[in-house]
Amino acid sequence: MNNTNLSTDDRLEIQDLFSLYGYLVDDNRADEWAALFTEDGVFDVPGLMRMEGHEQVRKVVEMVAKGSQGKWRHQLTNVLAQRGEQADTATVRMNGLVTDWSADPATMTFNDYTAKLRKIAGQWRIEEIVARPNKVTV
Repeated sequence: MNNTNLSTDDRLEIQDLFSLYGYLVDDNRADEWAALFTEDGVFDVPGLMRMEGHEQVRKVVEMVAKGSQGKWRHQLTNVLAQRGEQADTATVRMNGLVTDWSADPATMTFNDYTAKLRKIAGQWRIEEIVARPNKVTV
């Protein structure tokens, strides 16, 4: 795969976007997390939930806060960003790790993520992100 079609600045901004994604969801900052998405942005976990638009997307953070009691940590790694088919778009593939520190030992969920991004007013925003859980370990 060739990700050199995106500038270094774009690739760094995209990596920062997904670092912020993890911090904001874990810190229960729903409005700021929803602002990472386009107005019609989608958060999808196939077979579990599909949230569309800022009002629905922000509910993901509320569900995480309620379910985790502040003990979950989201990490998105191996961020591979490529230029999209249209100007100011990108596609991203990532690995996701969610750890639950309320258990001893901590449990982990591994997810395969794909995302479509759009650059709006000079900022990368999530148009759609799909999280496919593939393993839970204890």
